[in-house]
Amino acid sequence: MSQHGVTEALAAELAKAVDLILHPLTVQQARLEAHMACERFKEESPMCAQVGLYLANSPTQFNQQVRHFGLQLIEYTIKFKWNCITHEEKVYIKDNAMKMLNSGVGPAEDRTLMHLKDALSRIIVEMIKREWPQQWSDLLPELSLACNAGESQTELVLMVFLRLVEDVALLQTIESNQRRKDMYQALNNNMNDIFEFFLRLIEQHVTAFRETTQLGNFQQANAHSRVVEMVLLTMSGFVEWVSIQHIMSSNGKLMHFLCILLNDKAFQCNAAECLGQITNRKGQSKERKPLLQLYGEEPLRYIFTASQMQADMSNAQSIEQQHTFLKKLLQMLNGLVQQLVGMWGKDEGIQRPAHLEIMFECLLLLVQHPSLNVAHGAALNWQLLLKHDGCSKDYLMVNYIPKLIHTIAPRIVKLPYPQHEPAMGTTDYYIQLEYDSEEEFAVYFYRCRTDFLEIFRQATLVQPLITYGYCEQWLQSRLRLTQAAQDVGNCSVQDPMYLEWDALVSVLDGVLSRILLVSERPAVANGLRLLDDCLKLETPNPLIYSILLSCISALFVFLSMSSCQLTPNNCVAMSGVTLLPRVLDKIFRALVLKPPNEQERVQLKAAKNLRRHAASLLVKLAHKYPLLLLPVFEQINTHVECLLKDPASSAQLDRLMRTTLQEALILISNHFGDFERQTLFIELIMQQKRDEWLNFSDAFKSPLQFMRYIGLDKPPVLNIESDPSVVHRMRILDALHVVLGVIKRCTWPDDPDRAQRGGFVIGCTDVGNPICRNPATNHVVPLLSHVLNLMRVLNELFRPEALAALSDGYRNIHGMLEHEKKLLMAICPVPADPLDTTLRTEPTAFEKMQSFMSLVTEGCYHLMGSAGPSLGRDLYQLVGLADAIISNVFSCIDIIPDYRLRPIIRVFFKPFVYSCPPSFYDTVLLPLFAHLTPLMCDRLTRRWLYISALYESGQLNGDATDTQEVLEDQLNRTLTREYLDVLKIALVGGQIGADHVNPSSNSVVAMENEEHSMDSAPQTRASQTALLSDIISDLGSKLLRHVNISNYMLMTLLKAIAWNDGMCSMKAVNIAAPVMRFLAAEQLMDENKAVSAFTAVLQGMQVHGQHEANQSGLITLGVQFYELLRPKFPILSEVLQHIPSVNAADIQKFDEKISVAPVKGNKVDRAKKDIFKKLTAQLVGRSVNQLFRHKVQIANLPPMPKPGSCLGGISAKAAAADIMDNNENSHIGKIFGSEK
Repeated sequence: MSQHGVTEALAAELAKAVDLILHPLTVQQARLEAHMACERFKEESPMCAQVGLYLANSPTQFNQQVRHFGLQLIEYTIKFKWNCITHEEKVYIKDNAMKMLNSGVGPAEDRTLMHLKDALSRIIVEMIKREWPQQWSDLLPELSLACNAGESQTELVLMVFLRLVEDVALLQTIESNQRRKDMYQALNNNMNDIFEFFLRLIEQHVTAFRETTQLGNFQQANAHSRVVEMVLLTMSGFVEWVSIQHIMSSNGKLMHFLCILLNDKAFQCNAAECLGQITNRKGQSKERKPLLQLYGEEPLRYIFTASQMQADMSNAQSIEQQHTFLKKLLQMLNGLVQQLVGMWGKDEGIQRPAHLEIMFECLLLLVQHPSLNVAHGAALNWQLLLKHDGCSKDYLMVNYIPKLIHTIAPRIVKLPYPQHEPAMGTTDYYIQLEYDSEEEFAVYFYRCRTDFLEIFRQATLVQPLITYGYCEQWLQSRLRLTQAAQDVGNCSVQDPMYLEWDALVSVLDGVLSRILLVSERPAVANGLRLLDDCLKLETPNPLIYSILLSCISALFVFLSMSSCQLTPNNCVAMSGVTLLPRVLDKIFRALVLKPPNEQERVQLKAAKNLRRHAASLLVKLAHKYPLLLLPVFEQINTHVECLLKDPASSAQLDRLMRTTLQEALILISNHFGDFERQTLFIELIMQQKRDEWLNFSDAFKSPLQFMRYIGLDKPPVLNIESDPSVVHRMRILDALHVVLGVIKRCTWPDDPDRAQRGGFVIGCTDVGNPICRNPATNHVVPLLSHVLNLMRVLNELFRPEALAALSDGYRNIHGMLEHEKKLLMAICPVPADPLDTTLRTEPTAFEKMQSFMSLVTEGCYHLMGSAGPSLGRDLYQLVGLADAIISNVFSCIDIIPDYRLRPIIRVFFKPFVYSCPPSFYDTVLLPLFAHLTPLMCDRLTRRWLYISALYESGQLNGDATDTQEVLEDQLNRTLTREYLDVLKIALVGGQIGADHVNPSSNSVVAMENEEHSMDSAPQTRASQTALLSDIISDLGSKLLRHVNISNYMLMTLLKAIAWNDGMCSMKAVNIAAPVMRFLAAEQLMDENKAVSAFTAVLQGMQVHGQHEANQSGLITLGVQFYELLRPKFPILSEVLQHIPSVNAADIQKFDEKISVAPVKGNKVDRAKKDIFKKLTAQLVGRSVNQLFRHKVQIANLPPMPKPGSCLGGISAKAAAADIMDNNENSHIGKIFGSEK
């Protein structure tokens, strides 16, 4: 059979195989066999390119899928076999590829052929990457001929340019750095002509498009349109990185063209994207300064006109296209605004552009657009302008602020997700266009709302009287309408009236939170008058009442301001004094408000929400304005006592509200300035609960007695009211949260002089700092033994006999709550209105019991975690404290699940260690660490082995999202990170977050939510510096000198370096460095530890070396370890010799470098790091996406001559004339010189 016949036969077989693979009815085994046959052919056949060309060049014989496979065969040959095939084969492939380019794949307007066009362009680019410019001197003339052949060929040439610039400059995917530099230089040398070519194509084909459209030749018009679209796409790949002179050449002709095209619906999206790449350029100000030409009148007029073009409201495609364009336009405007604020006032001569008002008007109108996305994008630009000092104070901005806030305010009103098919072009239509679910939209809306409110806050810093005046008018209007309304009794959170109130409160709070930061403040009398109006409004509706409380909370700042002006002759200040009792009366009446119909569960829930809000507001005011409330403390205290003692009122207040009210009183009492008075007040709060705790003694003796007391050993009772154990559970929670509230809130004065005068100071530390006593100490400490007993019992519930005693209805009671799982998996909760009275399903007896178990557990650890910072020395000096913690808090720590161990480590132990005074390190912390470190080391080691086994068995993979194994994996990672944080605080020192002082989510002050991330930030320059400079603290030195503690801590750190979690590894690396420096300096190292430490670094490189952030720290640590330990333990060089394929000469060289005196301080020599990196290169694992990838080899070509250098007496310019003229761009001129 002839060569041609062989090619035909192979092509026919491959075509059948491809059809078999892609046919939907093919059985799996046949598809697999066909696929393997195709892969074998690619790998093994020497006729890969010939068959590929035959398939690709037979449009009538083969379908598009088969032709595409043929192009893939050619690309495969070039990418992986180019260095092996003969010169003749290379020429054959190149000539045939260029023939295909010249003949075109199909009409430019035919978008169904895009995959074939893309595949052909990649073939040309792959050859260019291997041969151009040095060995393919006639590439540019060949492309010139192709461009002259028609629109289809021009489109292909532009795709070649785009793919080339992506690989060379944007994505930098070329494996050979030298070849990338060669092509980068060649592109730069010809950039002037490339840009002239682009501009000429735009001008030529836009004109042709308009002409052919007018003539009705829409097929030809589409071809011209496609060329213009392709030019703009290709230019987007260039304008991001080329020199600004090319963009601004010919008097900014390019940007002028792009601005014109913004007003042409056929090209506006691509033009906006290209302009966006230009305006978002980074770099030095001299490179960015020319971009401010876009602030000229003509460009701004074009932009403004484009932004106001209307879509065809009867055509969904037209609306969507206009919406996409506006989002791209806003990205461009955002870059333009960033350029302005980045240079305004910094560079000489750059001030407010003369025609900035056009831009302001454009942004103002875009904020009014029905689409929330468009309005939000415009609002972000206003934020940038308002945050800039010069721009925000400019007279133009000052004049626009009233318009802006009037425009922004309506967007703050919450929007419901549309339930029905909305009219085209409305806000509801755009919501449905962008968001698939109510939850998704709710998350986005609250993000938008935050940014809209930020505009009000920023505007207040510039024009406080304007923003306050707006709020004042809005509030007065709303108060009048509410007063006049007759049916507010049935108001719900979905009613327009409530939604407007809700938006108003948010704006009012945002504005008044900034009032004290400005010098030009609204008149106090006006604020007090507004507060008086809120107090006068009476409403039976709990929702409206709650909104009024929020308004009073925001306006309370005026009472604070009036108190500063308090004189006998100051009428304004005196009116403030009279308002305070009325404010308190309003709050206390809310606490006893009864709904109009107590039989309706919705109204009952609304009234309960109101009471919680009132109690929370009292805490907020006590926290922010304690000195204002101090003179009326007795009045507040009397009110609270009456509420708590009155059976009718007390029945309405749940446990949380009662505790919250007492916390408010404690916050005010902190400013008594008198230890005796304050401690007597705390005694009044605690006296009732002291007896409660004593009564719990029997219940806390054993887990079985505790279970019997709370009802875990009995079946769940469907009728909660008839379950006697519910009362027991409430008593435990009530007693626990009262003690927790006292510990959290009670403290001594911040001012040392006031503390001294008030009798709080009982001595001084060694360095002279005062030692203060907490007024709550004497009342809390006697109860700690009961709290510890409760903590022990909670842990003992996981013993086999306790688990066996659970009733069948409570078998799974120890599982994680759903919200805890979501928090652990970083699933964003849907924002919900805390006043929403929508009735969800009533919690079952099982869910209530599970909630109780969670609350009591979290409460205990928050209590003990807060006790360290709050009680101080009085806690740590207790006799037998360490033993009590070991036998209670750490009881059964080996059998409790990870999610119960987490709060022990994070919520209790972390602040407990951080707050311990140095004089108690030996008696308290050392015994605790001696007990905990071996347990944690063993537990984490076992857990990581188990998780690794799950990964290896395939039970944990990228597709798993909600299985128990995924939860266990995430729990294990989080627990490890948190334990490493504790080790860092103990060994090196550092700060702790505020999460240990917050009680469980149900105990947080209502409507004052905060989010805390469990994860640390990734490796930064600061953490790299810490790795080199951190030193061991006093506590750390004691721990590391203790043999057992030191061994287990070191073992945990070294294992963590190679555990399969990048963040754990980074944390361990940063702690291990100072630990090893200390151990080496103190002569506490032996050969076994040295080998283990160095081996751990190598194992870390094997697991995490493919990640740049991890690799950097591991290399630094490895060199440090080797420098410290190699002189004393020569065996470390033998460890290096076990690295696969290691070069003995490199080890010798590394040893020689190490023997040189180290750099001053802890810095690591760059040369040493480079050698260590080379030594360990074989160990470094590869990312999953790189594991089975064929290695692409691109051979370097002879170096490109530099302009002006001489080669054998011939100038470089002359020598390179057959390739390109560096200065004259001869071939590019030929390409782009001729037109069709």
